[in-house]
Amino acid sequence: MGTVMWVGLVVITAVVAFFIGAFVTKKQFKQDELKEQAEQAENALEQYRQDVADHLASTGKLVNKMKENYDQLLSHVEETNQLLLEDRNKAPAEPFFSKETTEQLQASLKERQCDRSNAQAQPADYVSGESGLFAGQNKVSEHSKAS
Repeated sequence: MGTVMWVGLVVITAVVAFFIGAFVTKKQFKQDELKEQAEQAENALEQYRQDVADHLASTGKLVNKMKENYDQLLSHVEETNQLLLEDRNKAPAEPFFSKETTEQLQASLKERQCDRSNAQAQPADYVSGESGLFAGQNKVSEHSKAS
């Protein structure tokens, strides 16, 4: 019985060792899997941080470029304004009408003011008596009615 007992003890020890090994292996496999997931999460976080840093850097570049464009636009507007002010100061304003025309217009305005001061005067377009195309037409129509 000694040999059977030893063989049985070895078999039981092998079975127990097999289950303990399987349990430890499963536990080790789960730990390895968790470590791998943690590493993947860390890599994903690091990649996200890098993406955010790249995005902020490109946004900063765009803001600087936009600021430069704004500064260029502002300087252009200031230069144009200076040119316009200088041109106005250098050259006197050109009259719209010639000197003679301006004198005639002023004279006619003075005449109108004199005419307006006389409140009882008839309007310029008022004609006393018969005039125009229909002058004497009433007489013709009266003769045609009589016949």
